[in-house]
Amino acid sequence: MTHSNTQPLSKWMIPLLGYLVSFGPLSIDMYLPSLPTIANDLGSSQVTIQYTITTFLFGMAIGMLLFGPMSDLMGRKKLLLIGTASYAISSIGCALVNDGDTLILLRFLQALGAAGVLGRALVRDLFPLDKAAGILSNMHIISMGVMLMSPILGAYIVTWLDWRWIFYFLSALSFLALIGIFFIIQEPKINFTTKTSIRGYLAVYGECLSNKKITFYLLANGFSFGGMFAFIAASAFVYINFFGFSETAYAVVFSSNIAMVIAATFINKGLVSKFTVYKALRVTSTTSLTAALMIFIVALFFPKNVSLFIAVTMLYISVTGATSANSLACLFDLKPSRAGTMAGLLVSTQFIVGGIVSAITSLIFDGSASSLLVTMGICGGLSYLFHLISQRP
Repeated sequence: MTHSNTQPLSKWMIPLLGYLVSFGPLSIDMYLPSLPTIANDLGSSQVTIQYTITTFLFGMAIGMLLFGPMSDLMGRKKLLLIGTASYAISSIGCALVNDGDTLILLRFLQALGAAGVLGRALVRDLFPLDKAAGILSNMHIISMGVMLMSPILGAYIVTWLDWRWIFYFLSALSFLALIGIFFIIQEPKINFTTKTSIRGYLAVYGECLSNKKITFYLLANGFSFGGMFAFIAASAFVYINFFGFSETAYAVVFSSNIAMVIAATFINKGLVSKFTVYKALRVTSTTSLTAALMIFIVALFFPKNVSLFIAVTMLYISVTGATSANSLACLFDLKPSRAGTMAGLLVSTQFIVGGIVSAITSLIFDGSASSLLVTMGICGGLSYLFHLISQRP
């Protein structure tokens, strides 16, 4: 697919693209402080409400694998409009549910809509290669800023209004995005003489996954995120029900984790510029393993110490973003001609492994800090093991 774009771009283009990239994280982080309240209000078990996160992650994974190739075939803007409209409608549905099972289904549909919002792919279409990296960095900063504020905003909505207003708010934001997409995004003309079939894309996925080194990089990064998604699935119940935090206090602690991810990302940029991306990945993987070992110690000997719980989980989560960035750079180095496919596989693997781990977390979680810590520790150990295997000649 080739593009030509001669029209001047709106000054609102980059903020809009940054917001579109935030759809997935915003949909998870904003409603985390309300999970125990939702369980009580709907008369559902903790497990059922935790599955609303699991199905969202699977929906994002399936959607990204499906919509990436589809957007190449039918154009980005059309899919953006369909995805955003679907997200807005399913968000209203989430606000109106009366039972946990219906919420699970609507969260899956909401995730499919969010997966169709392909902000990163548009950067490749609209900007020259020498500007694309800077644009993506600016989008990442906007996205992280949104993630930083969303749990606190969600906590205030639950405290002053009702958990259903979180989904009304998400729906309103997506309607604004819909207007922005319609009026601001001018899609380049597509030359359909070069379009590829879905079968062709599946063949490319197969070719990449047949390389064992690539598969181990994907699994190492996937389990790094698996530990974080275990935390996302159960941390609200641990902090609010087990440690007795308020929704707002939990939101502040959760946002502190995101602030640490941002700090670690800046440190990682320094490591990459001074050494190599492979050495930087070794540092982040070793940090993750260290955190996993400390997590096991806290789980076994200090399961009711909230300060140690915060410290070890924060250390683990802080390096997930840097590990992902380093892993993707290594994958680009292995398959430079398949950069788009590598990015799609990396993000999809994060959501697939995250979905499986969050489902297991929901099943074994007994309300205590220890059951969450053990799951995170196992994920950290598996991540480091796959990293070691990926470094073998």
